[in-house]
Amino acid sequence: MNHQMHFPDDYIHYEDYVVGEVIHIAKRYDVTEEEIISVAMKWDPQPFHVDPVAARDSIFGGLVASSAHAFPMFVYLGQQGKSVAAISALGFDKLRFSTPIRPGDVLRYEYCCLEKRVSSSRPYAGIVRCEGRLINQHDEVVFSGEVASLVQRRHPD
Repeated sequence: MNHQMHFPDDYIHYEDYVVGEVIHIAKRYDVTEEEIISVAMKWDPQPFHVDPVAARDSIFGGLVASSAHAFPMFVYLGQQGKSVAAISALGFDKLRFSTPIRPGDVLRYEYCCLEKRVSSSRPYAGIVRCEGRLINQHDEVVFSGEVASLVQRRHPD
């Protein structure tokens, strides 16, 4: 069964990815203390995520976002560029927490296409692997990871 999807022509298709090209997403994300605490209270209630006073005495020296919070910010900002003819995410690898995410940080996202190939089992699509990076207002990478996706081809052979 062919599960080929139909996307508008102005979406990014498999053919539009250029290996080695870095794309900068314009959208920014403001990290708030309230959001850090709220997310951590539900998913990762460590003192350095939920208690600003206790966080001052931690190795971080202040409140920081949890990994459970960093990943959805990474996914969210990664979706804020031009729409992609994505059929499915295939996996996330090499996730790295390089610098703590703190209240007041303003995050941006950039990605680089590492490789791409036509899918042998779904010739109407290709597999694209990119490295994405969350970067704060000090140009420090705070979180990164590789994302593999199944992306619709514009002109399958």
